Amino acid sequence: PMSAGKQMGGHFGTHSLDENGKFKNLLEQYNSSADISPTAGQMPRLLGLAQASKIFRNVSETEKTGLSNDGNEVAWGTIGNASTSEGMFFETINAAGVLQVPMVISVWDDDYGISVHAKHQTTKENISEILSGFQRTETEKGYEILKVKGWDYPALIETFERAGEIARTEHVPVILHVTELTQPQGHSTSGSHERYKNSDRLQWEKDHDCNT
Repeated sequence: PMSAGKQMGGHFGTHSLDENGKFKNLLEQYNSSADISPTAGQMPRLLGLAQASKIFRNVSETEKTGLSNDGNEVAWGTIGNASTSEGMFFETINAAGVLQVPMVISVWDDDYGISVHAKHQTTKENISEILSGFQRTETEKGYEILKVKGWDYPALIETFERAGEIARTEHVPVILHVTELTQPQGHSTSGSHERYKNSDRLQWEKDHDCNT
C-alpha cells in the first residue's frame, strides 16, 4: 500500500496484513497507523493503540502471538500545537489520563497554526501550561509532562528517550512539548510567511534554522 498509510492519500493503507488479510507478525516490523484528514484525528486511534498494549499486559486471556510483546509496547503520536485546540485532542488527553495507558504525545510547537499565531487559538499560548493540572504527583495519577527546545538536538534525544522509558516501564501517558521550532518557509512552500511574521520573528528563524 502507498506509503504504508503514512500519507493522507493512503488513509486506509496498511502493511500489517498479508495477502490473505491475516495479521503479519507485528513484532518483526515497524508499525504505524494510517492517517486521516482531521488534524487531531490521530489522537483517538493513538489512545486505542495504547489501550491495546495495556490489555495485552493485564488480561492473560488475550492472544498475543505475533501481536504484542506481553504488552510492552508504547504508542507514539505527534500533533502540531494548533491542532491541540480540537476537541478530539482534549477528549483523548482526558481518557488516557483516566485509563493510564502507555502513550507518548509529542506536541510540535512553532507558535503558529499555518499563518495564525498561538495567541489567537491557545489559552496562555502554551499547551503544556494549560495541561499542567494533568501532571501526576506522588499521590495522584496523571501524565508526566516534559518540555524541550526544538533546536537543542542533544536535549531532544535525551528527552525523547526519557519519555519512552517512562511510558514503557511505568505504563503511564506522557506529554512531550517541543517548543521554539522554526517555520523557515512558512507552513508550505506555496505560502509566504513574510506576510504574517514580524521582522524579529523572521530573523530569529534564520538564526535558529539548522539548514542555514
